[in-house]
Amino acid sequence: MASTARPPTVPLVIAPNALASLIDSNKADSSKLRILDATWFMPNTNPPRNAFEEYTAGPRLPKALFWNVDKIATVGESVRNLPHMMPSPATFAEAASEHGIEPDTHPVVYDTHGVFSAPRTAFTFKAFGHLNVSVLNGGLPAWINYGLPTESGEPTSVSRTDYPEPVLQDGIIRSFDEMVANAKMGARGQTVFDARAKGRFDGTDPEPRPGLSSGHIPHSLSLPFPSLLRTETGKDGKQYTVLKDQIELWRTLSDTVGGMEALDKLRQASSGGELAATNTCGSGMTAAAIWLALQEIGVQSSIYDESWMGWASREDEGVAIDKNE
Repeated sequence: MASTARPPTVPLVIAPNALASLIDSNKADSSKLRILDATWFMPNTNPPRNAFEEYTAGPRLPKALFWNVDKIATVGESVRNLPHMMPSPATFAEAASEHGIEPDTHPVVYDTHGVFSAPRTAFTFKAFGHLNVSVLNGGLPAWINYGLPTESGEPTSVSRTDYPEPVLQDGIIRSFDEMVANAKMGARGQTVFDARAKGRFDGTDPEPRPGLSSGHIPHSLSLPFPSLLRTETGKDGKQYTVLKDQIELWRTLSDTVGGMEALDKLRQASSGGELAATNTCGSGMTAAAIWLALQEIGVQSSIYDESWMGWASREDEGVAIDKNE
């Protein structure tokens, strides 16, 4: 499951004050910087929340546009009717054009959780070869906590661009068949990280989506995505998440793979141009949080887009589901 990966050209994770400076320095040509709200909520959120309605009402970052991860996606039977699957090159190009983005534009993506859904959109841009993309660390809550300006009311409109149809990076999205073949290789297969909660991975807690068994892909490793994050408390008393620093990420990831030597092997493979690991979760969303963390320590990785929804939905077809009960 090897493939090549291109190196980044801008910081993948950006702090609020650094973004504020970047916005100020790009006032003369704001088309070179595009702020995107890519907030997404779990469908079982109680009470229900609507990301677009919250974006429209505000507060939001100045001149931010909304990136709808469920609409900018491939839909239908070809993806087993699963949500927010990787868009086609044409769909991505159309969305980028509607958001006034060009190949040399620097999108900065954020969400209202802190770090949760924004990495998925950053991953999408990177997967289509758009190198200049960043995730705002701590998202909207951190921005507000730093005392930086926000806006509400009617969102900004931008002029449409003509983004050329890109090519999806080879191997960046793993298929079900590739995952089956990799699982059959056992310990010789590529490292697979699972971002779901440990109870769901072990098969001791139920899945939030009806009709799916819990458990995990054989030989995958449990790496709950919150373990990669640190919780901060804002001046308003509300909590939000930020990505851990590189030293903390090294510790967490090395513990997951069995030590520094094993993690360093992944880095060495990545330095040779290989996508050294694959990330999975419930529906392909928080797998991107692992992707983001791995990028920060020099490990290139892919995402199994269908994730557990795709894998477990084939249980009646004989797909293997491991449990640690």
